[in-house]
Amino acid sequence: MSPDAANWLHLMSNISVLILAPTDFERCTIQSALAKEGIDAECATIGVGPGAVVRWSKCDARARAEQSPAGRVVLLAGLAGGLDPALKSGSVAWAHRVVAAGADHARQSAVYVPPLQRGEGVSIASVDRPCEDVRAKQALRMQSDAHVVDMESAAFAALATARGWRWGVVRGVSDDAAMSLPEWMTSLVGDDGTLRTRALLMTLFHPTRIPTLMRLGKDASRAMDAVCEALVGFLRKPTAPRLLVFGGTFDPPHRRHSEIVARAAELLHCERVLVVVAGDAPLRTGRSAAPSEARIAMARLAFAGVRGVEFDTREIERTGPSFTVDTLREVARERGLTRDDLVLLIGADQALQFDSWREWRTIAESLATVAVVPRPPMDAGALTAALNAKFARLDCNAARWNHAVLPLNAIDLSATEVRERIRQGEPIDDLVSPQVESWIRDHRLYA
Repeated sequence: MSPDAANWLHLMSNISVLILAPTDFERCTIQSALAKEGIDAECATIGVGPGAVVRWSKCDARARAEQSPAGRVVLLAGLAGGLDPALKSGSVAWAHRVVAAGADHARQSAVYVPPLQRGEGVSIASVDRPCEDVRAKQALRMQSDAHVVDMESAAFAALATARGWRWGVVRGVSDDAAMSLPEWMTSLVGDDGTLRTRALLMTLFHPTRIPTLMRLGKDASRAMDAVCEALVGFLRKPTAPRLLVFGGTFDPPHRRHSEIVARAAELLHCERVLVVVAGDAPLRTGRSAAPSEARIAMARLAFAGVRGVEFDTREIERTGPSFTVDTLREVARERGLTRDDLVLLIGADQALQFDSWREWRTIAESLATVAVVPRPPMDAGALTAALNAKFARLDCNAARWNHAVLPLNAIDLSATEVRERIRQGEPIDDLVSPQVESWIRDHRLYA
């Protein structure tokens, strides 16, 4: 290990988790809950709204690289409004995706994927002003297809991504999709996250407001209890490096294969990539054009530049049909990975026939997080809609597919096209890497 790496590991081992909350109420609730459990974590109030995140990043020493270097675990936690009618007041969810739906200090319509996720997760729409009434929530739900709305996540995600933090967002729903917030309620907290005592006293002088204040306060307390429980569960569990599993016949592997794997690993924050060379796949029609030894050799050449890549040939070594569910079970057991730590990357065509796979419900619900790459003729939006409709009919958690499709451009490129060009004597340098092309020529494959 180099001296720099050793110094970095020593530094990180002495840095606790940093938890950011928009208001003092949220921070104090979290701080008290963690202290009762004996969990070491720093907590800070950053203020309300996207501008508050930027101000905190410039003023608080904990935002600087000396105290929060790349790799530090930083979480944003607190309350949010519900957009999805299925999320009731008091429920809690981790963000699987953050969408800048008009938030200042974050690129408009930018999509961020948190490195730290748990459970099914939700999509959070981050805006720059309170989303108070039911109609506004319904409009934002249709515009963003998000489940929850807040004002800080996009600005926080932009900051955390730029700093290289391992970050996540956990939100408790205080006001659900069917609930409007009165304007006077949002005026009780200042931009810095502190309680406006005078505004509270003025509210108490209006007896008609007191029942609403008590009800909303009770909902907020229940939601924060759920947030604290989620944080305690997360911080007690060591975070394992995420593993991206990508299988294929690679007959031959083309440029798109390595490009999507590298980009998916980056988006999903997977530190390791396992390339599984397929054996006798039950759903594949016909035999592979190249022998297994050739496909393994070409895969090693094609994916050599992908960071953290490993190669797995267990499916070739099995006798008889090889099923993905068996491979995932073995990998999860060997590496001690949970569903959140194990990501299965598949193409659009595989996703659309996913219900034909052996034990497909087990794969999606307990073994792995499924991520899907779009492919023409459907872009990411159309593919998401198709998958959502398909799995809703199958009586399973269709919402899972809302965040399964990766925000990648749909490009049509196939191994069949590569083989056909070779048969026709046409160039393939635009379809495969130079190393793979040279290997194919030297071994006179597909000619």
